[in-house]
Amino acid sequence: MSSSNLEQTLSEEATLSSRGYKIVKKLGEGSYAKVYKTIYFAEDDKGPKQELACKIIDTSHAPKDFVRKFLPRELDILVKLNHPHIVHIHSIFQRRSKYYVFMRFAENGDLLEFILANGAIAECQARVWLRQLALGVQYLHELEIAHRDLKCENVLISSNFNVKLADFGFARYVIDSKGKRVLSETYCGSLSYAAPEILRGSPYNPKISDIWSLGIVLYIMLNKAMPFDDTNIKRLHEQQMNRRWKFRSKVIDTLSEQVKKLVTNLLEPDVTKRWRMDQVLNSEWVAMDPRLLALTAAEQAAVKAAADEKSRRKGGSGEKKTSGSKRNSSQDEATSEAVTVIKDNRGNLGPVKSEKIDDPRFKSPDEED
Repeated sequence: MSSSNLEQTLSEEATLSSRGYKIVKKLGEGSYAKVYKTIYFAEDDKGPKQELACKIIDTSHAPKDFVRKFLPRELDILVKLNHPHIVHIHSIFQRRSKYYVFMRFAENGDLLEFILANGAIAECQARVWLRQLALGVQYLHELEIAHRDLKCENVLISSNFNVKLADFGFARYVIDSKGKRVLSETYCGSLSYAAPEILRGSPYNPKISDIWSLGIVLYIMLNKAMPFDDTNIKRLHEQQMNRRWKFRSKVIDTLSEQVKKLVTNLLEPDVTKRWRMDQVLNSEWVAMDPRLLALTAAEQAAVKAAADEKSRRKGGSGEKKTSGSKRNSSQDEATSEAVTVIKDNRGNLGPVKSEKIDDPRFKSPDEED
């Protein structure tokens, strides 16, 4: 495919090639970014080529608020993450007004695509995936990071059918440089997954709101449907607060009482009663598969790293400079020919949007196949 069809200039193509990357196919696009399937060739040309996804963010087409606040925040967070259930970042670099984020390619697409193609997820599989996502979110929260856009489209499925949490465009730290808790006031994420405290418009704890969104993801996996009608925000909030949702009649008799209890406690509108992440991971439902009670070596390593970072942060004083501060200053050099490397792991691979899904394969809670 020609570079023009992939919206690359010859100069951009040459820059990518010099670093071992070749963009081969457009996968999709968002408001300010486009995602491409990419092939990476090792520098010594001896190792196997690797399939990656490349998210290209063009700041020249993005609002100033996004460029000044959300993008530096996303990049600063991405360079710090290392967890088996969070998408692995291969490298990040900047060239002129564009940022290139290379990450692991999801061979089996995202969770929403999978559900649309295959139907509701069997409870035994949903248990494995929910646990993986909960561990990923728990890791973020230990690092004092809230995702703020948990949804099926941001859950990627690997070749061996493990899930990876992706897209940190709305993620943020929930403490300030002095360690003080900071509430969120931004009305962000996706309407169908937004917790009632977000719709209320008052400052909220985004960690607790992440847990609500995780509950929506679990409900969708089990039902192939949304729990609430989001066509009217006022009505949506009323439904949430009054707990007016139900399992589809097609699946309700096949689901265990343990998973029904878990969903009910995740979709709890009272933030003081909504389950916390340790309650999710130690729930009776997860324990129904004893294999899921023990952490893998990679999961254990991530837990230890998060704990070490938390201890370091408590022991430190003042605000530590990060590569994020370097990136902020480098934005003033957006017209430079130079490539600014933000993260390079090439030698070590290992506002609210309405998400109304107009697809006949996706049901509302009241519809039956």
